[in-house]
Amino acid sequence: MSAAMTAVLEQACAGEPPIDDAVQDIFRRADRLRRRRARSVILGGMAAIVVVVLLGYALTTVLLPGPKPRSAAAVPVAQPRPSAELDPVLNILVGPIEAKDRSIVPRLPASGSGWRQYAVTESDGRPHGLIEVAVFDAPAGLCLPVLADETACARPDRTKAGIEYARYADTADEDWQVRQVIARRTVDGRTVAVQATGERGTGDGEQGEPPLTGRELADVATNPKLLDAFGLGERCNAPAPACPIFKIPVRPSGD
Repeated sequence: MSAAMTAVLEQACAGEPPIDDAVQDIFRRADRLRRRRARSVILGGMAAIVVVVLLGYALTTVLLPGPKPRSAAAVPVAQPRPSAELDPVLNILVGPIEAKDRSIVPRLPASGSGWRQYAVTESDGRPHGLIEVAVFDAPAGLCLPVLADETACARPDRTKAGIEYARYADTADEDWQVRQVIARRTVDGRTVAVQATGERGTGDGEQGEPPLTGRELADVATNPKLLDAFGLGERCNAPAPACPIFKIPVRPSGD
């Protein structure tokens, strides 16, 4: 190399760092590049994992059926309903009984075709007698008995709704005090007998008194809803051995 060329190169390299420093700088730059690439690879892998997880969740939600919501119609919900609402006969009796601070419930055997019976208790749980209800068909008429004369027929009272009725009471026997009402709907002869009996065996006239007065019993028996509470096919006409035994028998004409 000529002296002139050497001088030119020396002048061009005059501002450059020493060769040792250049080598170290190259290694430092290479090391930084490797670290950046490693970070890029790691971040890329993590991003790929997140994408796979999100994609899998999305596919599972869309393609697989989830749990079906429970239908409100299929879930039984307990609805408290008083027994009086389920039994229209009891629904008529419960008013005057509860007005005396007493309770009334079906007494087993509680019912049959054409009849029902219920037990009455005091507020402290002591028994206070029995109420029996039965229906009859008397399209041909009905003789309402007279206690003093078995061959006579009583002249009935009549309500504005066209129901004839007669009241009876036999409270002389302390061990079996009875009040009874027989009522007949004149348009079709449908008849109902309602008997209230005091608790037997008390030996006390007051404790053995029937749970309803004669007037209260008449209000129950002449309530048009009482006859409608029984089905048309229900009847205690003879022969009907399961029906209650009334103090005053009901004898429709033609039976």
